[in-house]
Amino acid sequence: MKKILTIAGYDPSSGAGITRDLDIFFALGIHGVSVPTCTVIQGPQGVKKVYPTPQIQFIETLETITKEVHIDGVKIGVVWDEFFIKRLLTFLREGEKVPIVVDPVIAAKNGRRLLTEKGLKRFIESIFPLTSIVTPNIDEAFAITGKKIKGIKDMKGCAKAILEMGPKAVVIKGGHLDDEPVDLLYDGKGFTLWKKKRLERNIHGTGCMFSSLMVSFLVLGYPVREAFFSTERAMEDMLKGSYRIDEGGYFYSSSGILNSTWARRWKVLESMREVQKRLYEMNAVEFIPEVQMNVGYAIEGAEGTEDVAAFPGRIGHHEGRIYGKGEPRFGASSHVARLILTFMKYYPHIRSCVNLRYDKAIVRSADEKGMSVVFFDRKKEPKGVKGHEGKSLDFLVDNVLKRTDNPPDIIYDLGDIGKEPIIRLFARDPLELIEKMEIIRP
Repeated sequence: MKKILTIAGYDPSSGAGITRDLDIFFALGIHGVSVPTCTVIQGPQGVKKVYPTPQIQFIETLETITKEVHIDGVKIGVVWDEFFIKRLLTFLREGEKVPIVVDPVIAAKNGRRLLTEKGLKRFIESIFPLTSIVTPNIDEAFAITGKKIKGIKDMKGCAKAILEMGPKAVVIKGGHLDDEPVDLLYDGKGFTLWKKKRLERNIHGTGCMFSSLMVSFLVLGYPVREAFFSTERAMEDMLKGSYRIDEGGYFYSSSGILNSTWARRWKVLESMREVQKRLYEMNAVEFIPEVQMNVGYAIEGAEGTEDVAAFPGRIGHHEGRIYGKGEPRFGASSHVARLILTFMKYYPHIRSCVNLRYDKAIVRSADEKGMSVVFFDRKKEPKGVKGHEGKSLDFLVDNVLKRTDNPPDIIYDLGDIGKEPIIRLFARDPLELIEKMEIIRP
């Protein structure tokens, strides 16, 4: 098992520092070890006091851990002052060349200082040149370079300035920008941007989460850009699931949320692979429309098309046999995803859909078998909706569900100019879709 050392502050509320780092390491199948530089007295209302770790205690802990455990990566957070930086420098110079990610924590969210001015200068001069990636937010980047950041252009200039200080790569986190938040990776060769939606909540420990995820993916062998992408995706999952541990303080996050999300996605993809196999065995070519078939399956609580798995190349037939193109993946079809997402606004437990060729016999069979079948006249779509595939699908499902008391099994239409008649079959999951297809097969 890979092992990562975190050297940072201890947060008793488990929102930041070594408690947050260890939580993420273990979630990714990595063993975490830690050496605290200080104890930060804080809860969800913010930092109250900081007590540096006694020097002899820090030295002995660091020596014992690094002598008895082979370290595959290092994450550095709060370093407090020059003493700890000096000891870190000796350790890093003498140790093996492993990924080192630095989160240059200068102050807590409430402004409490966590790194002295002299310490910051020494930190930049001595530790940065040994670092794989430095991950400052825009306030920290300003403190490091003296360059103010108001937009992406400033972020690029600042990233270049920090790279000249010695690290192999820089990530500047733009969560504090006035505009939409964007993170920027610079590796000396080019810039990579990750734009995201702003969450209107103050979340504790985001810098610690980001840097511990980055070092984890590097240790697992990911190239820098792929580690950046994987970190951003994981951050989105964790931040969406953030929660409070008191009535009005900071929000917190947990790797349990990360594990839960990944487990749900894995289960969705496994179900889709099983359905693909069942479709081939069933070989119901009569269900394939001219536009071909696609099956979609959303995770619980899906919010966007990226939360819905489908087949990237759709499903067709040739010489009497069904065939598919590619493995199922998330975000592969906005078409079927939009149908499911709109349906879930009314009935969250209905998370799967397949489009079938329209046939009177299929509709009649479904009706005779006791299924709920609803017709939608696409000719009645408003002018502002016609011609906009996304809006059209939203309107179709929304219009039907507004006037039904129970979730229909089938919503079908007879098409319109340039639109093929289609049957849309809905179910809790893809395996239930197959069962329904077998029932209604003429």
